[in-house]
Amino acid sequence: MVDVLIVHAALPEDDRVAGAAALLARLPYARRLELEGRDAAGRLAGLAGSALALAGASRLRGHAVGVADLRFPAGGKPSLAGGPWFSVSHSVHRVAVALSDRCELGLDLEDVVARVDAVGLERWTATEAALKTVGAGLRSAGRVRLARDLGTAVVGGTEVHLQSLALGADCVACLGTRARVVSLAVEQVAIEW
Repeated sequence: MVDVLIVHAALPEDDRVAGAAALLARLPYARRLELEGRDAAGRLAGLAGSALALAGASRLRGHAVGVADLRFPAGGKPSLAGGPWFSVSHSVHRVAVALSDRCELGLDLEDVVARVDAVGLERWTATEAALKTVGAGLRSAGRVRLARDLGTAVVGGTEVHLQSLALGADCVACLGTRARVVSLAVEQVAIEW
């Protein structure tokens, strides 16, 4: 059994993807309004994250999970009715979703760009993954205490286990979990709208 499933995909370069508009129309009203307020790239990334969350949850559950199961609480982490827990992250070029039936988790993904401090970028992805794991926002970044090896973090007294992920040469990614991960599956997939 897999403790954590990571599904990731390249984001389409064109926001006129067949099926994306249909997914947007099926989302809960407040989420739809929030996505419609974003620029085209942000809207597409948000829709791709929802599509991957549904696909990953369907794989973990062994049956189809629909849009009606998605929950987007105001000011809270998105969730799926009946689980699994999930976390979405995207960059300009890639979207990824971490899912688990076992524990709360958080995922961060950042593009690697020329002349960027690689160590600083790894520390940032670890910090953001830890924050997402405990449901804290970026304003709490100063409360994150990272271990020197970036294997764990403590956020407000809560320990988070961290794991660097290889999702492509063009990005840096980190997974945070409330429990130690024994089995991790990482799969690059095509987005099915």
